This record gives sequence, C-alpha cells and structure tokens, in this order.
Amino acid sequence: MDMQETMTVMLSTGHGAEPEAVEVPVRVGSVKLGNLLGEGAGGAVFAGYDEALNRKVAVKVLHRRRGATHAAAMVELARGIRSAARIKHPNIVTIHAVERANELPVIVMEFVDGISLRELLLRSGPLELSLAMYVTRSVVSAVAALHEIGVIHRDLKPANVLFDRAGEARVCDFGLACEFDPAAYKSQAEEIGGSPLYMAPEMFDGHVSPQSDVYALGVILFEVLIGSPPFSAQSISELKTCHQRREPPLWQLERLPVSEELAEIVGRALHKQRFLRYKTAEHLLRALEEVDVPERRDETLRLRIAELVSARQEPGGDREADTGEPPPARTTFDLIARRAREKRQRKPDCP
Repeated sequence: MDMQETMTVMLSTGHGAEPEAVEVPVRVGSVKLGNLLGEGAGGAVFAGYDEALNRKVAVKVLHRRRGATHAAAMVELARGIRSAARIKHPNIVTIHAVERANELPVIVMEFVDGISLRELLLRSGPLELSLAMYVTRSVVSAVAALHEIGVIHRDLKPANVLFDRAGEARVCDFGLACEFDPAAYKSQAEEIGGSPLYMAPEMFDGHVSPQSDVYALGVILFEVLIGSPPFSAQSISELKTCHQRREPPLWQLERLPVSEELAEIVGRALHKQRFLRYKTAEHLLRALEEVDVPERRDETLRLRIAELVSARQEPGGDREADTGEPPPARTTFDLIARRAREKRQRKPDCP
C-alpha cells in the first residue's frame, strides 16, 4: 500500500479492551478526514469532506476485531452494513461507502448537522407524551425498514439517533449490523456486541434476533418517557444481571399521563423472553400507531423538535449533574474509560 499521512486516535481494538493508539489515514478515497466528533467502544467518528462530490460526510472508523473470529466478523460486518446501505428511508442515515483503511473497516455516511437523542434528553429531560411518541415512532419506523430487508441493527440507543435542524430523526451507526434469516427471525452473531444499557438479555450470551432490536426500542421508549433507562449499574456484569433477572420498573410510568395500553406496549417490548416480545419493529410500530395521544400532527411535532435542537444552550447545559459519585455505566466505552482511570489512580508515582 502506498505511504500516506496518518493521525493517531485512541480506539478499542476488541470488545471490553482498553483503548489504545491506532494510526488512521487522514484520507479515505476522495474523503478527507477532519475533526474527531466522538468515540466509543466501537470506533471513532470523524467529520469528513468528499472532495469529489463537494459535500460534508461523517466517517466512522471501526475497531479492528481480533482472534479466531476476525475474518468471520469482518464478513458479517460488511454484509450487514452493505445491506443497510440499500435502504432509502427518511429516518435512516444514508451510507455512501464501506471502505478499508490500514486494515480498519470504515463507513462513509451522510453528515447530520444537529444533535443526538441522547443530547436532546440531556438538554430537555423526559419528553412530553406527544413528542415522545413522535420520536419513538420515527425510530421504530426506521428499524422496521431494516428488519424488512433482513438486517438487525444491534446497537440501538439514543446516541445513535440523530436529529437535524429541521427536527427529522435519523438512525445511524451500523457498525454492528448483521443479517438474519427472515424465515427464522434469528441470527447467531459471530461476537457479542452492543451497548450494555440497551442490550436484550439474550445478547449477553451472543444470541441476536429482531426481537433484540425490539427490546432496545423498548428501553428507548421508556427513557424518552421517564428521562432515564429502566436499569443502571456500575459494571457490565451488573447490567447483565439487571436485564436477565430483574423486572423493569414499569411502575414509574404510573406517575405519567400514560395509558394502560402504552404501558403494556413498553412491558411487552421489554419482556425477558424474546418470543413474548413483538416479532419485529413493524409489529411494534403497528401497536404504537394505535395509541391515542394529545397531538398527532407530525409536522407540528417535528417543528417542536427542531426548536429543541436549535435552542441556544447555556455553557455546560448538556452535562449531567456532578454528584461526586461515578455516573452509571451507559456504554461499554464508559466502563473501559473508568477502568483505565482507576488503574492510573492505583499506579504509584515514579520516584
């Protein structure tokens, strides 16, 4: 391969591994990488500019899988992303290309100028019922389109839902997407992956199906209504126990003007047994469409989301409160970073 300019970023090179320095090329094809927008256990996202097509893009550089399953994982990854790239849906980020650079998988996709649902919730707190249902229906509609062509997202969470300045939602980040057999509605992934706070019970044991996505959508629906996900913990093992053994605190919905019908939908989506959840996101969407809410006009609700996205923020307004205690684990990367900090703190000073 020709010598090319690179930059060094910190990436996790395996599930549960601590971040390490990785050389990333500053150019992928006709795309020049710019500022780092964010990073997590799955990789890093950069702003980019496609000089051939004169447009802004987002570029995700995924971590390198290691071990005996490396080749199989790469094949699974490519299949899942390319299948997702076939979709043209208003609530799915458009994937422009899937490349490889320095043996790292790279996804070039549409750049969304706005904020994520995670940032929106940090900014506004729980959403009122009409807005919560509008946001959830948009996300579920996108996932239903994925399921229809045989793709499981596997990493649905508020950070992977983006809103542009017009208030339109986009599901993004297909770095863990995999195909499934529509006849069996099941897939055995080559490796465990996902964000623990939103992972279905069976995913911790490597079993993946469309119902796994339905579970994550149930967590998201709970979170937009309540303001926090149903479970929180300080470690992945604690979260695994919560998802697999503890009942979700549906009683919290009783404090809201939420109908019994909607509470039952949330409960079914979050059922421990995947066969008792909605079969696909399409089935969940049908149930949500039947729920009566105060405001049903999508255009009105979209404009209200746009106002939240564009609202001027005070310095530090998007930060969670500092209680002096470590925050609950929200992603694998949170836990990795925390373990690294604790290790550094335990290390004695050099003489």
